[in-house]
Amino acid sequence: MGWLEAPAKAVLSFFTDPYAALFCALGVSFMLLSSVLNIRTLKKRRAPDDFTPVMMYFGSFFLLLFILPLAIILLTGRSAGIFPWSVGLQLGNWKLGLILAAVILPISLAGVFVGTRDPAIREYYPFSKQAMATPGRFVLYESAYLVFYYLSWEFTFRGVLLFCMLALLPHTIQGIVVAIMVQTFLSIVYHIGHPSSEVVGAFLSGILAGIVTAATGSFLYALFHHALVGILNDYLMYRGLSRRRRLGRETA
Repeated sequence: MGWLEAPAKAVLSFFTDPYAALFCALGVSFMLLSSVLNIRTLKKRRAPDDFTPVMMYFGSFFLLLFILPLAIILLTGRSAGIFPWSVGLQLGNWKLGLILAAVILPISLAGVFVGTRDPAIREYYPFSKQAMATPGRFVLYESAYLVFYYLSWEFTFRGVLLFCMLALLPHTIQGIVVAIMVQTFLSIVYHIGHPSSEVVGAFLSGILAGIVTAATGSFLYALFHHALVGILNDYLMYRGLSRRRRLGRETA
């Protein structure tokens, strides 16, 4: 079996390399979340219930795009100088981050204002319509949306992908642009099937979030705006539905 020793060592060294392990793990994760663990697939299996499958989707997102890459970083990252804080899990340049967050806030609010007037957005969100059944269920849903979905999204796209690309590419303006665009393109691919206006928004926000993250060294400021837009959009949908229900009871 000596002839297998060299290939086995090559394969083992490949998967123990932090960058290779991270990108392979994310590739498998994206495949699973786009197929058997996709939100539409899960909903179809549990129809007409849409609350349970969406919560399962959030949980899968958290395990595959936060826990798994974080575990790889903690177990193997030291050898390549990759740590949680080096992929944006830190405050970074918080003064610049707060300034940029304040500057971008009107843009985010304008995006919500425009989105809530798009019939396709109103039909698509929230992912779970049953989450709007009661106030308690809505709060539970949005909490899971923030912690399991948005944190995982930003950790992977604006954290792991962006900062690993920045580490692997030349430390030049061109290298930074390529890193920002790579994570933007991948995030757009994951939006395929979403409303067209959201895909356009994902392109613009992906570039903007990439710039802010690269400048501050933290994805937390991008997380704030991404979650703000999504949760505020859901809240406005929920408030509109609650108003219609109230008017229906009053006129009954």
